[in-house]
Amino acid sequence: MPKTKEEKNAYYREYYQKNKEKEKEYQNEYRAKNREILAEKSKQYYANNRDKYRIRNWKRQGIIDGDFPSLNEVFKKETHCWICWEKYSKTRIKSLDHDWEIKDDSNPRYICCHVCNTFVVG
Repeated sequence: MPKTKEEKNAYYREYYQKNKEKEKEYQNEYRAKNREILAEKSKQYYANNRDKYRIRNWKRQGIIDGDFPSLNEVFKKETHCWICWEKYSKTRIKSLDHDWEIKDDSNPRYICCHVCNTFVVG
């Protein structure tokens, strides 16, 4: 076994290149055998980390804010749309509206329903 960090990296890189197909085959077999278990673990992780997923999706959408955790707390507490004042339900989904023109500063504008976000503001 190699001793230095560079030797280890070279060894692992070479091992990966030699066994790439075998490793993919093993992973596919493992996923096929354990599909239900992996799906359940994924659901549990999502249920326990909804806030992480929400913040990650906001960042992907281009929302910029200095304090995402506090924005998330305000978002979770809201029960009515800031524009039409309708209560959120299964048909009135909560959305975070933001200004697409602002690229270097905080850009959220409203916490509103999807309808208002799409047709009124957007």
